[in-house]
Parts: sequence; structure tokens; C-alpha cells
Amino acid sequence: MRAEVRESLRELARYRELLLNLTRKEIKVKYKNSFLGFLWSLINPLVMLVVFYVAFGIIFRVRSEGIAFYAFFLMSGILAWNFFSNALAMSVASVVNNGVLVKKIYFPREVLPLSYIGSAGFHFLLQELVLLAFMLGFRVPLSPWLAAFPLVVLLQTSFITGMVLWLSAFNVFFRDVQHFTEILLMAWFWMTPVVYPISYMLNALPAWAQKIYLLNPMAHIILLHQYVVYNAAHNAPSNTYISPYGIAGTALLSLALVSLGYLYFKSKEGRFAEFI
Repeated sequence: MRAEVRESLRELARYRELLLNLTRKEIKVKYKNSFLGFLWSLINPLVMLVVFYVAFGIIFRVRSEGIAFYAFFLMSGILAWNFFSNALAMSVASVVNNGVLVKKIYFPREVLPLSYIGSAGFHFLLQELVLLAFMLGFRVPLSPWLAAFPLVVLLQTSFITGMVLWLSAFNVFFRDVQHFTEILLMAWFWMTPVVYPISYMLNALPAWAQKIYLLNPMAHIILLHQYVVYNAAHNAPSNTYISPYGIAGTALLSLALVSLGYLYFKSKEGRFAEFI
């Protein structure tokens, strides 16, 4: 089994040029024939920012919770969540949507979902650079932990990759998976401290419910983004919650998802063409 996995990974490495080309294609196709082009990748989170800022910052007065620079608090969570949701939503149907390639050409099938993750990751990093530029422009104190940002992105990408390998393979045989994923993401969003501080949930829930809430791996990933990008420790100390156990658990879960998901994907890819 280990020898087969090593050979599969070596084969994937040999097809890295195909992976890069497919990723570039997804980046270009997304805004093909669009006048604003890549600007749409910035407009979407900005619209979300305005909506949630009005809803939570003005109507529900979340800023009264001691969150300084609330707009940047929102953006640090929204951008990280969009990376997760966009990558998942696009990748789940990646094998099915590229059925012609799967039936006619041989290549490692995992290249397809990975290319969608790469495309979503590109837009995410572009948006993060714009966010940091705005933070510098508005003189928002940057986090001393900003250097840890690549590690946070690596953790999140590992978690996304693990989920995508499972779901994209399932979706070949059960097309309801992609529709279920849409519903899952909608519910998951509100169960994750993206637009509200985690103190809201921890103060409202009893101890046993808090433990269940904190089993959400995306909660810890979003909190890490807020900590290293928004500088939650300085801008909103009362709403800072970083759990070493939660981070370790998320890292172990991500590793398990990637490892087992890759084995499952490779075990089923030989039958993909039959079901597409």
C-alpha cells in the first residue's frame, strides 16, 4: 500500500505542469469576457462586507462588544471563509464537470479538484494582499503573528483538500453530494464565528454546548485568521479565543482527511468514467 501511494504521488508530481495549466485555466475562465475581470474577486467580498457590516455592526451593534476596526474584523473572517466555501463548492463537481477529459485522456484524476483549490487559493491571496494594503492605509495595528499566516493557510488548505478528495469522489457516484454541499456550507457558515465574535456563542451556550460548538474545525481556522491578520489579540482582546487543543485537533483531522481521502479517491478513480 505504501509503495502504491508513493508511486501515485510521484505520478502526480510528473503531472504538475498539467495541474498548473488547469489552475491557470480556471483562473482565466472564471472572469472570461468580463469587463471588470479580476476586480470581481474583490467586489464580491466587499459587497458581503457592506451587508454584514450593516446587519451586525449597525443594527445589532456588534462593535459595542469592544471590537475595534470592525470592518477589518469582518474581512479577515469573510475572506478566509470564502476561500473554504468557494474551493469546496467548485471542487465537488470537478470530476463530473470534466467528464470528457476523464473518458478520453489518462492523467491522475486528483489533478481536477486540486486545480479548483489552486484557483480559489489564488483569488484568496489576492484579496488578502488588498486587505493588508487597506489596513496599512487606515493605520490598523498589524499582528506580530502575521509571519505565521502561511502556516494558517497551509492548515486550511490541507483541511479543504481532505474534504474535497472525499466529496468529489462521492459526487461521481451520488450526484446529490454537490447539492448537499451547498446546504451544508450555508448552515456551516452560521455555526462559524465569521461575522460575529466567538464570545457571543461562548457566553450564550451552556458548557456542554460550547464543547460541541468548538468541535467545528473551521471555527479554529477562522479564529487563527482573525488572530494573525486582524490582530485580534490587540484589537479585540475580549473576543480572542485560541485553543491549542482545537488547533492540534484541526491539524490532526486535516492530516487524516487528506491521507484517507487520497487513498479513497485513488481506489475509486478507475470507475469514474463508467459513472460520468
